[in-house]
Amino acid sequence: MNITTATKRINQSLSDLEQAIGEPVFDEWAMASKVSNGWKILHYHGTRLDEFKTEFNEDIAALHETLDIDNPLIGDFAFSHEGHGTGFDAHMCVGERIFILFNNTQKNTSEITSNPKWKQSQIHFATLLDIFISDAVEQSS
Repeated sequence: MNITTATKRINQSLSDLEQAIGEPVFDEWAMASKVSNGWKILHYHGTRLDEFKTEFNEDIAALHETLDIDNPLIGDFAFSHEGHGTGFDAHMCVGERIFILFNNTQKNTSEITSNPKWKQSQIHFATLLDIFISDAVEQSS
């Protein structure tokens, strides 16, 4: 799958998740590739692009317990309870060393998952993951 198609699918799934839970779950997300000298942002969706780029390395630290950068497998995902503010709340491996990094800049993971509709709404997150397991993102050269 190319990045344009992936972006459409992510936006649709997050919209479905928001409708199911009754509030935005993630107000920003980015697709990033782990490269030899750091990270390459492939796509960003949110309202703070410059700040996002500046704070990226600090914000990704919230995923240090859940993100296995050295041995990623397509389909790996996790929610972090370390994410708050701009620290990322979740990640999903969607291609070879390609990740989606999800964030809610207003709530932490505990606040998001305390919504009584959270459990039944997770199907939209799982469906998105299944899309990438069957058709992973590939970077164009």
